[in-house]
Amino acid sequence: MRRMTVIAVLLTVLMVAGCTSSGSPEVIAEVNGSKITQQEYEHRIKLVSGSYKIQQRSMGASEEVVIEDSVLSQIKEIAYNQLIMIKLIEQEAGARGIQLSDEDKNRHLADFKAMQENSGGPGAYEQVLQDFAITEAELKEELAIGLLRSRVENSIAAEALLTEEQAQQFYQANQDSFKEDGGMKVAHILVDSEAKAQDIIKQLQAGADFAQLAQSESICPSSSRGGDLGVVNQNTSMVPEFLNAALALSPGQITTQPVKTEFGYHVIKAIEPQAERIRPFEEAREEIMEQLRFEAVNTYLDQLYQKAEIKDLRAK
Repeated sequence: MRRMTVIAVLLTVLMVAGCTSSGSPEVIAEVNGSKITQQEYEHRIKLVSGSYKIQQRSMGASEEVVIEDSVLSQIKEIAYNQLIMIKLIEQEAGARGIQLSDEDKNRHLADFKAMQENSGGPGAYEQVLQDFAITEAELKEELAIGLLRSRVENSIAAEALLTEEQAQQFYQANQDSFKEDGGMKVAHILVDSEAKAQDIIKQLQAGADFAQLAQSESICPSSSRGGDLGVVNQNTSMVPEFLNAALALSPGQITTQPVKTEFGYHVIKAIEPQAERIRPFEEAREEIMEQLRFEAVNTYLDQLYQKAEIKDLRAK
């Protein structure tokens, strides 16, 4: 598992999320005829400012972070550009017939809340609302736009016509990216409760297949690979609780107790030691395809931005 703090999760959401507005009809921009109001702009500035303050505090700044004029100017531009992209995403979603139901929004909010409480304990979710000075209703809309963007990007990616030749060319041009340090190849099963992790350990001790259990029980995306996380070593960027437990195992050994991290409860297996190497193409193929899809999506969104009729109506 790669480290992602609660703050980082929400900062990522805020980079793509939107907000609702009512009241003042004053317009500060238009995107293909779709209006952005002063109220939306001010709300977005507040969110980006909150993100900046939290980032500064996480790096050791004093509790009271003062935003200087030069920084505020940058924040305003970030807020403005985020709103432009939000409108483009909403328009693209409409063109593709992509909609979110109330059930989608409620479930996404519930998942986010559960993630905060699993990683940060009781009160962590309320702390997020306090840190960003937003209500639950506002957070729900922020998360909803993030979810909408994800679905739009998935739709774009599904249309990307990628070939084996493109993947081979990418592989040959980026050999350094596929170098792996030596270490231990590991797999894991991630669940949301200690009791469930204990039950999985008992099943494994009774002879159950690790990869099959990972596929059926793990809530980590690695479940589709039987829990395979590749090779880890002391330099691997992972939460320390997980990394220390994984590196303490011998080949073939499984943790006898669940390993708790901010993501949930892990059952970890050490598969085999591995020397430094360059991963073969077949092993890296799906990762390459994913990168090519990512690039295709970014290119598509860049083109949307370039083609858009954008009117900046802010007072100069």
